[in-house]
Amino acid sequence: MPLFAFEFGLYPRGLVERTGLRRIVLCKQLSFDGQRRAAVPDFGGATLYLDVVRGMVTMSYARKVLHHEFFHIVDWRDDRELYRDDQWSALNAKGFAYGSGGKNAQGDSTMQVLTDAYPGFLNKYSTTGVEEDKAVVFANMLADPGVIERRTSEDPVLARKVERMKELLRSFSKEVDGSFWKKIGEVDRSAFEKPKLPRAGGRRR
Repeated sequence: MPLFAFEFGLYPRGLVERTGLRRIVLCKQLSFDGQRRAAVPDFGGATLYLDVVRGMVTMSYARKVLHHEFFHIVDWRDDRELYRDDQWSALNAKGFAYGSGGKNAQGDSTMQVLTDAYPGFLNKYSTTGVEEDKAVVFANMLADPGVIERRTSEDPVLARKVERMKELLRSFSKEVDGSFWKKIGEVDRSAFEKPKLPRAGGRRR
């Protein structure tokens, strides 16, 4: 709960309201169409489901799952289209074609690992579909801005995607502006990196 409250609290109120999101359900044993998932956005029900067991592989993974799935809701609400974005796809190298979508990549632990092996993409999962590519970029912009800064300095395609993401979000919600991204770059998550130990001699409650 502290991690969720902290990460979700980074979003401007207007951005959340614009998505129409009504509920966030924290649960376990989450599945969709018989397939285990760490999170599932329910567009029709205006609900975001988060598996607090499967999604807590690491703190970094947990925060990226939250931001990734929240972006799918933004993406859907924006134009009711997830699986096609010609302007975004045109940013890729000529001849590149996305795969068969994220649902067909579940269970592969290497998919989410950040890597330089796929120019223009942050990880292998990004290459499975335009909707996943966009969500991975957004999640890392929120949760790992240091990586984004490094990768965009070396990868012009990824740099263009980051700028396009900022344009998309700014048009979706006026609160996601330059000051918002400046604040994200200054976020201190050190409190979540190490468990808090009780003080020596402290009373039990």
